Amino acid sequence: MTHLLVVVPAYAPFIGGAQTFCRAMLRRLVTGGHRVTVLTSNARQVDDFWSPPPAIRDNLPRREEMDGAQIIRLSLTYPRPAPWRFGILRRATHLFARLPLPGAWQQPMLRHFAPSLPPLLGLQSELLPAVANADWLLIVDASWDGLFVAAAQAAFAQAKPVIVVPLIHTGNPAITSRFRMAHQIAIYREAAAAIALSSPEKALLVEWGVAQARLHTLAMGVDPVETDEIRRNRAAVRQRHKLPERFVLFLGAATYDKGAFTLAQAVAELARQGEVIEVVCAGSQQHQLAVFLDIFPPNTRAILKERIHLLGEVDEPTKQVLLAECVALALPSRVDSFGIVLLEAWQQAKPVVAATVGGPATLVTHEKNGLLVPFGNSAALAAALQRLLTEPGLAPRLGGAGHQTVIDQYTWDNSYDAFSRIAADACRPSPGTTDERL
Repeated sequence: MTHLLVVVPAYAPFIGGAQTFCRAMLRRLVTGGHRVTVLTSNARQVDDFWSPPPAIRDNLPRREEMDGAQIIRLSLTYPRPAPWRFGILRRATHLFARLPLPGAWQQPMLRHFAPSLPPLLGLQSELLPAVANADWLLIVDASWDGLFVAAAQAAFAQAKPVIVVPLIHTGNPAITSRFRMAHQIAIYREAAAAIALSSPEKALLVEWGVAQARLHTLAMGVDPVETDEIRRNRAAVRQRHKLPERFVLFLGAATYDKGAFTLAQAVAELARQGEVIEVVCAGSQQHQLAVFLDIFPPNTRAILKERIHLLGEVDEPTKQVLLAECVALALPSRVDSFGIVLLEAWQQAKPVVAATVGGPATLVTHEKNGLLVPFGNSAALAAALQRLLTEPGLAPRLGGAGHQTVIDQYTWDNSYDAFSRIAADACRPSPGTTDERL
């Protein structure tokens, strides 16, 4: 059996698609007898990367065992002038990478600044022995290139096989550029295997020179839900959060790029038409949506604040109740490499609305298992939601088709089978050596 080192910018209890994927794979690896170590940060939520969290939240253990894996968390640091220094440096490197300079000139500068993106206390002192003790590495999420680049460089220097999962956002060229910096592309090309989550992401990696033989597409999945637990929790969750009788659910960071602002505009659009729609938002960065609501005229603002319910981040049992109780899920995002939340909604036979970009656009077949709308088009989103709420038979038909899609294609067991084949091939020993396969 092998020893795997997973390097990911944040890990549970941080909530996100990268964390869900890693945890699903690691649980199965551990069950299969493999030893797993996770090197990550102590971030609990995205905002922690930008500014120090309240002391009450900064209490994650530096080392612990979770699901049979050893977790090592490096502390985020905030050099003065915090919190602006990190944000300024991050944006400066993105701008520098877009200059018309040869990659060979850009790489040394980008690699020089990468360890500060984000700045982590004791990165090299923890990383180098962790790489030395590992048989192979899984490095996830190139958007936070500090850990991504440092781990890959250490692994290449020690001749350890590396599998990269960059999680490229394909929905907007400016955002995509954050994943195609010269030092990142060099790693994609040199890795033993690169995993894309959708055909648009794979096409980009091919365009950037990654060899087809080492490039793979891997679908995400879901595990079975505990329907009895959902039933037991339903009344308590409804009472605790004062949920409306009928609501559309938004799960994720409440930002512009995730489509939360467009969803608010769709609610306002329907209100102007005399239609009532209530939205429940659960996830991080809800202060951004709250600030956005304040720019509406007073009358509209009052309606939106009455009809858009901000719950903040919720635990897994609460999330499952929200999925079970909603009439539809809205994910009008342009920054999802895949869109696991769509599978979670389909698992409970709920219809979905997504944007026509990125991973979700490859999952959703318009009018068959969901509805697709252009990103940022609030009128189209309002019309789609109105159809789901008023058109007889549409929501059950789309939700039922989505449920069948999950059953047929998207389980974590299927994902792990595909992942283990990729890993076995990437870690195949050179001729004349022996090693146990995954």
